[in-house]
Amino acid sequence: MTTEQQIEPDWAAKQTDRVIDVIDKVKAQTTDRAVTVLRAVVFGLVIAVLGIAAATIFLVAVVRMADAYLPIGAGVGDATWAAHLFAGGLLSILGIGAWLSRRSSNRPLLGAAVLDLVIIVAVVCYGLFS
Repeated sequence: MTTEQQIEPDWAAKQTDRVIDVIDKVKAQTTDRAVTVLRAVVFGLVIAVLGIAAATIFLVAVVRMADAYLPIGAGVGDATWAAHLFAGGLLSILGIGAWLSRRSSNRPLLGAAVLDLVIIVAVVCYGLFS
């Protein structure tokens, strides 16, 4: 065997490894990133749909409970306007707190949440003791 015949198989293996490395680098830069982005989009859409559904169910439950337990009217269906006013007021307080906390460091959103909790406890106590 000559030295040329011994070098040639190593050369072919090295070139094959180089081609495979280049293909792996291109795949990592394109396909892997695209798969990651598409997974993020899909999971984001699923989370958004589930979040909207959960928020809707929560708001319906709040309005129904407020309609049944607010001390205005005689039960379900008689004071639905008060239930909507109550839920809207609570959400407005939270919205104002969120709006004020967007640039502030003194946490008005936490204060708004505490105020909402105090209002809910006051209404529940009034409903229980009246």
